[in-house]
Amino acid sequence: MCATNLWAVNAAAFTPEFERFTAEQIGVAPQVSELRIASSRVRASSVVFTLTQRMCDCDSLIGRGSDDPVDGEIATEDWLTWLRELPTQVPHASRLAVLRAWSPQDDDVAPRHAKAVTISEVTEQVLRGLKDDSLLTIDYPRTA
Repeated sequence: MCATNLWAVNAAAFTPEFERFTAEQIGVAPQVSELRIASSRVRASSVVFTLTQRMCDCDSLIGRGSDDPVDGEIATEDWLTWLRELPTQVPHASRLAVLRAWSPQDDDVAPRHAKAVTISEVTEQVLRGLKDDSLLTIDYPRTA
């Protein structure tokens, strides 16, 4: 039994630039997943991916609560910088979603809880506070 953080972004934003920026900023390239996030907050056409460093996301900052950092964990500032700078690097990013799934079994993973925030509201506490089987959607301001 393990935690898996499933990320989703609109298909137009999942570009080579997105993959490059993600790998450079947090040190992990996105790996496309066959799992889907079953929520009205995530379009069916979105690309679902993982950013797993090891076998699972049990030791990721995302959803760790007040647990101390583990050796080799992606630093808080790296996560926050990646999230905040994403729209400057990937113009079509309008929403990013992350679902902390506990040992997902089905192809379509449905969250039990959901919370929406704007990028200006994202803090370390918001990321750490993501509970198992909960979806966090992060909305970016629209640009003209």
